[in-house]
Amino acid sequence: MNLPNRITSIRLIVTFLLIFLFSLELIPGAASRWAGELVIAGFHCGFSWIDLVSAILFGCGAITDAIDGHIARSRHLITNLGKFLDPLADKFLVDSSFILLCARTDFSGHHQVLPFLVVLFIGRDLAMDGLRILASGQGKVLAANIYGKVKTAIQMALIPILFLNGFPFSLFNFTGGLDAWMNTRWEYTYILTNTLTGISLFFSLLSMVIYFVQNKDVLKEEKK
Repeated sequence: MNLPNRITSIRLIVTFLLIFLFSLELIPGAASRWAGELVIAGFHCGFSWIDLVSAILFGCGAITDAIDGHIARSRHLITNLGKFLDPLADKFLVDSSFILLCARTDFSGHHQVLPFLVVLFIGRDLAMDGLRILASGQGKVLAANIYGKVKTAIQMALIPILFLNGFPFSLFNFTGGLDAWMNTRWEYTYILTNTLTGISLFFSLLSMVIYFVQNKDVLKEEKK
């Protein structure tokens, strides 16, 4: 296994650690026992230590995504194993994170990520995997388009914020007055996070439509 594939494997391991750690927070009673809100110098952060470590783990996984691809291309170390592992690790990291996050609600009972958005993300990935398999069988390679890259950039920036319960958006003063802000500053954060998730989904679906339009010949039946 060459260096890029080892780095990709690290992303898979990081994702397993992230799933295990964040799942602890979903256990009933966790908030009152081991996953309570962090308070630093009297300031209520709005997220737990599990949220913070989860965000860091996701960030590390996202960094490996950039590193392994750069090394593989610059050193001509692209292998069939790498072609299999890299997209698998990417989707495992992002989709697992979205699934975990949609299982959690904020302090007001709102979903940080609406479940139907996550379903559409995963459905899009399944459709793209199917198209890539068909294209590969015909000797074609689907090059990434700009909209897919925009989608990925938004996801990599947004998901750590979601793990942190909307921080730093939770610092925005929607209520007016310091006392009210300290008590209710998370109340409308879910609107911002779901809006940004929706924007990412828009670019995700747009890139998929473009892929299918540009490669419609892949779907045509072969003449016998």
